Amino acid sequence: MVGRIVLADDELELRGIYAGCLRREGYEVWEADEGRAAIALVRERRPALLLLDVWMPGLNGFEVLDQLRQDQLAVGLKVVMLSNLEDSDTRLEGFAVGITDYWVKGFPLAELCGRIRDILMATEVLPDSC
Repeated sequence: MVGRIVLADDELELRGIYAGCLRREGYEVWEADEGRAAIALVRERRPALLLLDVWMPGLNGFEVLDQLRQDQLAVGLKVVMLSNLEDSDTRLEGFAVGITDYWVKGFPLAELCGRIRDILMATEVLPDSC
């Protein structure tokens, strides 16, 4: 589980940028472009963290969370929801269902690894290079 991240976002370019940055920092990253693939990767890879887009085709982020919260393989999984919108209702709904954090896309890329490091440090699952 050390340093393992599933990144679920239907925006190919953004997903590639985030995944590349995280891999350079030493994280193992698996990418999904829709909800069902994210669920399958979480079950298969058992990551420490799921970066989950709120609005994706097929299952949206909340539907993914609903399925994962019923799965013993996802116990202890940290979830950060990602969105293009700074919508307080969506943010509050996310926290109500137990997400770790909610990030509005577009923050400086230099913050990505720092934010993730902070979350994973709380559970002591950093890659060796950090």
